[in-house]
Amino acid sequence: MSKLYYVYFFKLNQSGFTVRRLVVFFVLLLFFTKEFSPIFSQTDGRFSQIEELLEQQNYTGALAEARKEEVNYNYKTNTTAYHQLNLLKATALHGLDSVERAVDILLDKFDILSVNREFTQYATQYSLLLGTIFSEADNYKKSIDYYRIALQKSMFDKDTVNILKSNLEIGKNYAYSSKNNIAKIYFKRIIDFPENEVTQSYLSVAYNNLANLVSNDNLPLAEKYYNKSFEILKSQKDTVGLATGMINLGGIYFEKQEYEKAITVYLNALETIEDVKTESALQTKEYALYNLAYANKMVNNFKDAYSYLEQATNLTEGLSSRKVSENLAEIEAKYNVAKQAQAVEEEKSKRFRTQVLLYSAVFAFVVFLILFYIVYRNYKLKQRSKIESLENELQIKLINAAIDAKEKERKSIASILHDSVSALLSSVNLHLQASKSQFSQTTPTEISKAQDIVNEASVKIRDLSHELVSPVLLKFGLAFAINDICQKYSNTELSLKSNDKNIERYDQDFEIKIYNIIEELINNILKHSKATEANIILLQIDNNVLTIRIIDNGIGFDTKAAKNKDGLGLSHINARVKAMKGIFTVESTTQKGTSIFIKVPIKHKE
Repeated sequence: MSKLYYVYFFKLNQSGFTVRRLVVFFVLLLFFTKEFSPIFSQTDGRFSQIEELLEQQNYTGALAEARKEEVNYNYKTNTTAYHQLNLLKATALHGLDSVERAVDILLDKFDILSVNREFTQYATQYSLLLGTIFSEADNYKKSIDYYRIALQKSMFDKDTVNILKSNLEIGKNYAYSSKNNIAKIYFKRIIDFPENEVTQSYLSVAYNNLANLVSNDNLPLAEKYYNKSFEILKSQKDTVGLATGMINLGGIYFEKQEYEKAITVYLNALETIEDVKTESALQTKEYALYNLAYANKMVNNFKDAYSYLEQATNLTEGLSSRKVSENLAEIEAKYNVAKQAQAVEEEKSKRFRTQVLLYSAVFAFVVFLILFYIVYRNYKLKQRSKIESLENELQIKLINAAIDAKEKERKSIASILHDSVSALLSSVNLHLQASKSQFSQTTPTEISKAQDIVNEASVKIRDLSHELVSPVLLKFGLAFAINDICQKYSNTELSLKSNDKNIERYDQDFEIKIYNIIEELINNILKHSKATEANIILLQIDNNVLTIRIIDNGIGFDTKAAKNKDGLGLSHINARVKAMKGIFTVESTTQKGTSIFIKVPIKHKE
C-alpha cells in the first residue's frame, strides 16, 4: 500500500546602624512585594512570547524564556499559569528531542488535570502531546490511549478542532498498527463533519488516508476519495498537499501496473509544484521525479527514466546539504539549552548571594570597594586601550603591506603572462603553422594537435591574466571597470548598477586599490546580503577627493557584532582605506539593508 499522507498541526555608629536598617527595610519590601503582587498581565505577555517562539520552531529560545519565567516566584501562585508553562516547556523539549524530560513534565500533574474539570483544556493538550510523543516512539497502543483521553475531553468541551485532530490521530495509529478496518472508522467519522474553514484540512487528510486504505480492494472508491481530497486542497490552494496526494494516487496506479496512468499523475503533481521553492515542495518534487523515473523504466522509456533520475539525484544532493545544516543547528540548539539552564541556575545563585551581601555588608566598606574598583578599573582600561591602539596600528600596517605586495605581485604576473608568455605561445603557433606548409601532402596529426594545445594554452593564459588584473580597468579606467563588474555579477536575483560623475583616469596603482576594495564589497553583497538591488555611486569632488557609496536593500547586519568578530572582512577594508588617508563608514540595520561610504584623496597620474 502507498505511504499514507498526513498533515500535522501544530513553549558602627548610630548613623551607620540607621543606614543598615534602612537598606534591610527596602530589601524586605522589594522581596515581599515581588512575592505576593499579582502579575497575571506579565505572565500572559511572557507566555505569548514563548508561544510565538514555538510557532517559529525556535525551541531553544522558547525553553530559555520558559526557564526565565520559573525564576519569577509569582506564577506559582497561579495554578492555571503553572500548567500552561509546563505545557510550553514540554512542547519546547519535544521540539529539541528531549523526549524523556518532556514526558516527565507532562505526567507529573497529569492525574490532577484528568479529574479537575477546571483544567479540561490543559488535559486535552497534555494528552495530544503525549499521544504524539508515543506515536513517534512507535508505541501505538499507548499513543491511542492518550488520544482517546484527548477525544473524550474535547467532546466534553465541544471543541471541534481537537475532536477532529483526536479522531485523525487515532485512525493514523491504527493504520500504523495495520488495523485498517478500525482506522477507517475514525477517518469516516471525520468526513461526516460539514465542510467549512475549520474542518477543511482534516477532511482532506481523512479522504486521502481512506483512499490509501481502500485502494487495494476498491480502486474506483479510492479514486473518489482522492478527488474529494484534491477538491479541498485546490480550494485551500495547498499545492504541496495536492501534489503529495497525486503522488499517492500515482503509487496506487504503479502498484496495479497501470504505468501510463501513474506517469500522467506524477507529471500533474510535478506541474502543480513547479514554481514552489519551499523545502516541503522540493522534497515532494524529489519523490515525484524518482517515481517518474521508475514508471518510465517500466514502460521501457529509458531516456526519460534516466533524465528524471538525474534530476531527482541532483535534488537529493541539495536537500542532503540542507539536512546537514539542520543537524548542525540542532546540535547547537541542544548546547544552547544546556547553557541557558546553567544561566538560570547562576541567576538564582546570584540572587541569593546578593541578598546575603545586602544583609551583611557594611555601607562604608562597600563604598570603599566601589571606589577602589573604579580607580583600578580605569587604570587597567587605560593600559589596555594603549596596548590595543598599538596592536591595531601594527595590524593595519601589516594588512596594508600584505595587500600592497599581493596587488603588485598580481599586476606583475598578469603583465608577464600577457606580454611574455602570450607572445611566446603566439610565436610557437606561427612556427607550427609554417611547418604545416612544408608538407606537400597530409600534415602530421601531431602538429595539428600541438597547435590546438598552444591555442588552448593561449586562451587560458589570457583568462588568467584578466582574473589577476581587470583589462577593462587598465585600458579604460575605474568608471568603466566598475560598470563592467556590475554587468558581470548582475543576474535575475540581483541587479547591480553603477553611476559615476566626473571620474577621470588616475594613478594606476590607486585605481587598482579602489577597484579591489569595491570588488570585495560587491562579493560581500553576493555572499551575505540576500539583496535584490545594489547601487554603486562614484563621485569626484574638487579634483582631489573621490567618494564611493554602495547601497543595497538586503537583510543588513549588526555592525557592532560584525566589528567584534571581524565579520565580512570589513576591518581589512577599513585598514586599506585608512592607509590611503581616507574615511570608511558602514550603516546597517537588520532587515533594512546596508549603506557603505568611502572618501579618499585622489592620487593623479604623474
